Amino acid sequence: MQLYLLLLIFPLAVARVDPDYGSKFDADVLMRALGVPICIRKCVDPLMTQIASIWDLHNIVQKAKPLCQGHSMAMQCLQRNPSCDVHQIFKTAASAIEKMCGERAPLFEKMRPCLEKHADSAVRTCDAKCKGRSTVSAFLNHPVVVRASKSGGDLIGVAGQVGSLCSVLQCELPCITMELNKVCPLSGWLTLDVLLQPLDFVADKVLNTSPALKEFIEKKLDKRCHFIVTKSELLKLRKGQFKNKY
Repeated sequence: MQLYLLLLIFPLAVARVDPDYGSKFDADVLMRALGVPICIRKCVDPLMTQIASIWDLHNIVQKAKPLCQGHSMAMQCLQRNPSCDVHQIFKTAASAIEKMCGERAPLFEKMRPCLEKHADSAVRTCDAKCKGRSTVSAFLNHPVVVRASKSGGDLIGVAGQVGSLCSVLQCELPCITMELNKVCPLSGWLTLDVLLQPLDFVADKVLNTSPALKEFIEKKLDKRCHFIVTKSELLKLRKGQFKNKY
């Protein structure tokens, strides 16, 4: 379950639309490649559409309200079908949105005027620096991922291709934090707190799992991704101890 969840989180965390790679992020390919059950996909498809509308990096803050509404509808749908997502995998994968729309909403609202003016340019700067959009597009178009999407899903096969996504995430997390802090003080730390929410959950699960499963994850997961399942490394990120300086 931990590996499945990781593979769902990574593309959602770093994906952007890139004009050179098509007009939208193909969430259907991702869902099918991971073998996400159709009942989950029916519930979350509208939310994925809202997420895709943000990936063009224009008017990001203005699109937050529809995103929150889409998240609420998706979660209500899953709650009406409890046997569909027994382990609440998608709830965890989307927990960054839940935190932004719930617990951290009052703080984001205070920063809204500044973020509406400056967030787009800050995020575009990091997208260009970290090559997030092109990397995700390449991942979704990789033969292994495409084949998995057409054959009912291949978790292990897809897992072998996520290293580049982890590299992007390792670049974007500190970059977005620092760039947003430059234009809207403290907003970067607030954003980092939200983005780390699902990763913290997975790291906690890995920390408390069996030695055999830990060994399996360590062997199957690209070394570039190990920092994401290591609690101590995530704590360093929260403290601003970034390997990349901006």
